Amino acid sequence: MGNTPAGTWRRSVALIGTNCGLALHPVDGNGVHIPGEPASCFASFWKAEWSKWGTGTALLVATLQGWRSYGPSEHFAQTLASELTRYLPEAARFPLNAISHTQDDFDMHLDLERGFTATGRRAALEISGVLDRRQFSAPEFQLGRASASLSNVYLPCSAGRLSEFGVEWPGAPTVYAGPRGPSSSAYLAVAESWVM
Repeated sequence: MGNTPAGTWRRSVALIGTNCGLALHPVDGNGVHIPGEPASCFASFWKAEWSKWGTGTALLVATLQGWRSYGPSEHFAQTLASELTRYLPEAARFPLNAISHTQDDFDMHLDLERGFTATGRRAALEISGVLDRRQFSAPEFQLGRASASLSNVYLPCSAGRLSEFGVEWPGAPTVYAGPRGPSSSAYLAVAESWVM
């Protein structure tokens, strides 16, 4: 509060909500990860309780063949893709050039003990096997040339599934040891806020 010094840019809250992510890495016939193989896709599901772009849900799927969005609002989904999702570390290998959109509505269930499901008519995302719950904060999260303050409660998970038009993507998330506990390419980020 108080006066803002001249020349100082004041940040304001841009989004409050939940973001659940899943990057699938190739596995062999026994379900064992193939060493050195990068993720084949990344899915990011957003539920915005409030944002400067609106509220609602959107599922974004990033692949080397392109990006796809699902949800009731094409503009909302594509804004989340261009303003936030493209800058998440899991999305870095999937260039965002254009996004194709499919209208869909999701039944969403979030259980901080068990995991998350978002089931639509055209696409579905499931993340389960919660491994940990801890606070995450990145005061200078890079969004291209700008930055934002990001905070959430991070829940790495051991399993995840993504399907589009009834076809399930192959692969599994990668779980690895981090300095503060287990981390994973399948996660729930709840009580999330972005300040820009």
